[in-house]
Amino acid sequence: MPAFPAASGSADAPAAPPLPPFLAGGGDIARRIADFDWRRTALGPLTGWPDHVRHATALMLRARVPIVMLWGEPGVMIYNDAYGVFAGARHPQLLGTNVREGWPEVADFNDNVMRVGLAGGTLHYEDQVLVLHRHGRAEQVWLNLDYSPLLDDAGRPAGVMAIVVETTAKVTAERRVRGERERLSKLFEQAPSFMAVLAGPEHRFESVNPAYQRLIGHRDVLGRGIAEALPDAAAQGYVKLLDAVRATGRAYTAQSALFVSAGEDGTPQEHFLDFVYQPIRDDDGTVSHIFVEGVDVTARVRGEQRRAALAGLSERLREVGAPADVGFAAAQMLGMMLSATRAGYCTVDHEAETVRIERDWMRGGLDSLAGTRRLRDYGSFVEALKRDEVVAIADVADDPLTRDHGAAFDAMRVRSIVNVPVLEQGRLVALLFVHDESPRAWSNEDVALIREVAHRTRVAVERARNQAIAQDREERLLRSDRRKDEFLATLAHELRNPLAPIRNAVHLLGAADREGRFVQIRDLLERQVNHMVRLVDDLLEVSRISRGLITLRHEPVSLSNIADAAVESSHPLVDREHHKLTLRFDGPAPWVQGDPVRLTQLLVNLLNNAARYTDPGGHIDVHVTREDADAVITVTDTGIGIAPEQLPQLFELFSQLDRSHSRSQGGLGIGLSLAQTLARLHGGQLTAFSEGLGQGSRFQLRLPEIPAPVASAPAEARDDGPLAARLLLVDDNRDAADTTAELLRLMGAEVEVAYDGPTALDSVRALRPDAILLDIGMPDMDGHEVARRLREMSGEIGQPRLIALTGWGQEQDRERTRAAGFDDHMVKPVDVDALKATLMAGRRPAMD
Repeated sequence: MPAFPAASGSADAPAAPPLPPFLAGGGDIARRIADFDWRRTALGPLTGWPDHVRHATALMLRARVPIVMLWGEPGVMIYNDAYGVFAGARHPQLLGTNVREGWPEVADFNDNVMRVGLAGGTLHYEDQVLVLHRHGRAEQVWLNLDYSPLLDDAGRPAGVMAIVVETTAKVTAERRVRGERERLSKLFEQAPSFMAVLAGPEHRFESVNPAYQRLIGHRDVLGRGIAEALPDAAAQGYVKLLDAVRATGRAYTAQSALFVSAGEDGTPQEHFLDFVYQPIRDDDGTVSHIFVEGVDVTARVRGEQRRAALAGLSERLREVGAPADVGFAAAQMLGMMLSATRAGYCTVDHEAETVRIERDWMRGGLDSLAGTRRLRDYGSFVEALKRDEVVAIADVADDPLTRDHGAAFDAMRVRSIVNVPVLEQGRLVALLFVHDESPRAWSNEDVALIREVAHRTRVAVERARNQAIAQDREERLLRSDRRKDEFLATLAHELRNPLAPIRNAVHLLGAADREGRFVQIRDLLERQVNHMVRLVDDLLEVSRISRGLITLRHEPVSLSNIADAAVESSHPLVDREHHKLTLRFDGPAPWVQGDPVRLTQLLVNLLNNAARYTDPGGHIDVHVTREDADAVITVTDTGIGIAPEQLPQLFELFSQLDRSHSRSQGGLGIGLSLAQTLARLHGGQLTAFSEGLGQGSRFQLRLPEIPAPVASAPAEARDDGPLAARLLLVDDNRDAADTTAELLRLMGAEVEVAYDGPTALDSVRALRPDAILLDIGMPDMDGHEVARRLREMSGEIGQPRLIALTGWGQEQDRERTRAAGFDDHMVKPVDVDALKATLMAGRRPAMD
């Protein structure tokens, strides 16, 4: 190929010869055509080209689309500038070459083109893929190709004209779009959320994914309008929602919406859905389609409903009176929550293996099962229940535990069951059952809910039974034995009165014993006084509980405070026996609703029991944790243990178990009975465990947990300074009066003593005290009368704080002191620190 002429603008380069007229205006390629030595080709020299070649070349050069002409049988190539761009690095070497040599990688393809074209035929290819080496490497290109014959002056085919339009960018873009569509299609098919595309005003289903199919029970919906395909959705108002989205063009979003659809077996199934109806607009802005996407949140909503139901269950059960009504209320809530056909709570005779159903809940025309029934008439699952195992059977006709008892279940119209046992002291005492008349796979969540309801129902039933017993006892006692309360109260008063000077003397001994010579004696006396006080309190508490006269405070209580107070109260006995006592919490301390004084008393009784029946140097562990929805306190000791045959009688009042192998002399059989009763009155349960004699014991207290209340402002610090106050102490018991006065003087108070009411009234005008401490049971003029007269003298003596110091401590006693004008009621023997705190809290400035 001849060298190209020098670039224009060079000073030494000769001027390029003018182009032949037919090449004029043909672009850069025209000069290359003019300068090429065509003598080496089948076309011959440029000056000898025939007119049909010149005319065709002139037309081609002026076209903007890539065109190449292939002349003669070899296919000599002449092309325009656009084709040169297409040819890439092969331009300009392609000019004047035969097509087979110019594009050897597609020689066979071009051979066919030449055969067809020179025979007068045409060819058309759309998005034809070829592998070309345009840039020194193989590359796949897509082309639209049109081939037509070039005729000579005689009308015979002399060559082939090819119009070449590259479509690689279009094809690859389409492939990307198609790939993206396929990817989106896979996502659509595999998405965990349900999806559908609805078209037109009838909301015809154009596509649905498998998740949507599962939601609607695999019904045939494609190509059909939603009202026709899903009449249940139309009946529930979903078509109206779609109409509104199409009319307004605004998306609709729903959360936890209820949709009841027919399952694959035709039975209605409830679904709760989070979903969106998203309008899709055409280019002109009109809504043509609606995209449906959502998630089945039935499990979440059911969980929320179950948590809410459990939260309200305990409160509802407390409002119900009779035990049978308690069981029915729990069964009704459970049956409706689980969409079951029957549910009930029944008591169980462990040995006879019978159940007693007072009242069950059912629907759908089922008959009640009320009455006594033998468990073994319905299957061989009794042993599993006694092992505290839940029996959940999807189809009683197929399960080996029940399939031999089909007639019994058919008579009850039952196909699936859940039986949840309730055990106490290793004995099956109650059963909560749920039935369905159709086969049903019970989920773990279903079983967990039933077990939780069973536990709460047992606690509520026992509480209702205890309350009924207590009410009955109260009515009988009110009719026939009112003197018992008076006798016990008098007994307590007579026991407390002599304890008051003894306790005072102990404190005075401690104050006088500066060298510490009498520490052991003082501690011994203090322990014995405290023991007597607790014994008196327990006797009165048992009396009140037995007749249903106890009134519990209901307030949020932290088990941290309860445990700390109980451990502190138990330390004298624990330390005396040289026991190691540990207190452990798993995480933040749980809160319960209850009476802090009686909960502390409950735990103190457990700790004292552990300390009393553990040999010196033993270990007592108090572990506070959470389990399910309960707060749990477990007291474990390394003591003498409990024989298995004694466990059932452990909590009976005044029970005297055989503990002859223990160092302890035992007690009156009050503490554990009182502890269990207090646990039940708080909606909880107290159970005992022991592997046998010599194996230690474990007591577990379960109480319903409540959320921790919002923290309040911290309490003001207690004033531990001197008690700078003028006090008048009135008590006909001279020993109690004198020792109490001496203790108050040691605290820094100015104290005057009167041994009867009239003397107190005579001296009060001159003293003008800040506070007056009055005994109640005084002869001639009792403390109530003295208090009333003191209040009548307020114009002369002001308003001194009136504090009742008395051996009478029942609620009616406190009501009488409040009515007489007292500010405080303290029971003898008074705790010195508590008395000082009361006086400091109510201290008034001394009067002149």
